[in-house]
Amino acid sequence: MKKIKTFLSKIFKRREQLSLTYNWKATLTKPGTRKYDGIGNLLDPGEIIEIIEGPNLIVTVGKAFLGNMLIDLDAQHNTGITYCALGSDNTAPAVGQTQLVNEGGGPAMRKAVTTKTQAIAPNTNQFTWSTFFTAGESTLAIEEAGMFGSSTAGAVVNSGIMFSRWLVSINNVGALSDITIDWILTIG
Repeated sequence: MKKIKTFLSKIFKRREQLSLTYNWKATLTKPGTRKYDGIGNLLDPGEIIEIIEGPNLIVTVGKAFLGNMLIDLDAQHNTGITYCALGSDNTAPAVGQTQLVNEGGGPAMRKAVTTKTQAIAPNTNQFTWSTFFTAGESTLAIEEAGMFGSSTAGAVVNSGIMFSRWLVSINNVGALSDITIDWILTIG
């Protein structure tokens, strides 16, 4: 048996599989202390109150959206991930979901991504989508968040194609914190 395995390993080259790691991070800062320039570059990280991190779920329609972007299916799919939304429901994420369960607070809880960055190191490609919400823009008991894309994504509640969804518990009803949501994808 060992001879057969050795023989087969010489004939077949090992195929490398595409692996994806995706996480989110919420940075809560004292209101007004985090500073960006006019084009979204972070100038001052501000006075950090708390950092919360966790995993998320890429939903089925998000996976299809990714494939459609890769084959450049049509104009709807060549914009990428462009919006982040916050909601007020803590229903567990499920692959069949197509929008947040309760995108609470209306359009104020949905913003265009502030910055998109790429960090490349040997054998690592890491991409980060950051969205900055001021304390006044995020006065909600936040329980869920998600990333949205396609040319149909905009400031309108439930617009676009949901790529990912996760649960996060941030009580910002009293506008105590500015919130930066980082969605991080590592392709390795």
